[in-house]
Amino acid sequence: MDEYQDIKELLKPKRTIGASAHLRQRIGNALAQKRTANTRWWLSAVAAACLVLIVGATMLFNSKSPISSSPGCECVVYVAGQKTSGVEAQAIAEADVARMEQFMQTVSQQHAAEQEKVNQFIQHKYLEK
Repeated sequence: MDEYQDIKELLKPKRTIGASAHLRQRIGNALAQKRTANTRWWLSAVAAACLVLIVGATMLFNSKSPISSSPGCECVVYVAGQKTSGVEAQAIAEADVARMEQFMQTVSQQHAAEQEKVNQFIQHKYLEK
């Protein structure tokens, strides 16, 4: 029975293993920099998509635009390599703009959800201290 106790004592940790406060701070700083980079990337992507949306909507609904619905202009789109024009092309262009707006809303919602997760994580970490 002494051998069992001896083996059990040998297998027990001799000291508590943990990260130092300095290491925790370095990891926290690295994570903050990574979050900042991810946030910048998301903001850049959202800004670029908004710019495309604004330019596309302006071109679509501007009366001077070649894809406007005025009688003197004809809308032309290419779908799967086939040229389409007229009312059908106008409908396709408007559907594309609607899909782009839906995509922008989805990206915005996902960004807000990710930001909320980060805020909850940060809030939880501050409450632990």
